[in-house]
Amino acid sequence: MKNYRSSKDFSDMHGLIMHTYYSDNADLRVDHLGLHKALCVLMGWNYSKPPDNSKAYRFLPADEAVSNQEDLIMWPPVVIVHNTITGKGKDGRMEGLGNKAMDSKLRELGFGSGKCKSMYGREGHLGITVVKFASDQSGLIDAVRLAEYFEKENRGRKAWSHLQPLTLGKDDDDKNPNLVKVDERNGEKKRIFYGYLGTVADLDKVDFDMRNKVVIESRREHKGPR
Repeated sequence: MKNYRSSKDFSDMHGLIMHTYYSDNADLRVDHLGLHKALCVLMGWNYSKPPDNSKAYRFLPADEAVSNQEDLIMWPPVVIVHNTITGKGKDGRMEGLGNKAMDSKLRELGFGSGKCKSMYGREGHLGITVVKFASDQSGLIDAVRLAEYFEKENRGRKAWSHLQPLTLGKDDDDKNPNLVKVDERNGEKKRIFYGYLGTVADLDKVDFDMRNKVVIESRREHKGPR
């Protein structure tokens, strides 16, 4: 019977990092090193530097830390789209654009290969739609193309992090030109979408079912269809 370690066996993250890197279990060596890399990337640390008690591995330039996080993407590839909320319903729960409505809007923009899935929480629609793509090279290309579209429109990850309202769906959302665009011809209001390629740092934005189905892969090392 295999003796698996629990996270409770380690007093802090450093202890866990040391264990994953120096584990002497040959059968789990690859898994341990993979976990070591993922933990370091999430923490913004240097996974290529062997860890020791000096903890020098924790020092990594901010731009490199960000680059490492952006490299570890969800697979099959996804694009996280924000601001897909539409307001509160009569029951007080948040409502938003459904899967078919978002599929249609993306097709209008020239992105028809992805399948949309709205994210919901206790209060209703979370204002997040995850666009899922095929688990092959063409799917990755399409996902990157959509993410680059948002970035070129200045509506990518960084723009959303700067904007990110504390609570979407407020009555004054309509007055925020970064969230809602009003058609001058007919007065129609349209939500302004923000989006980016889903990475390991975005696992908290997808639902339980999706977290169980995706894996994390290196975008740099991805060489083709699986």
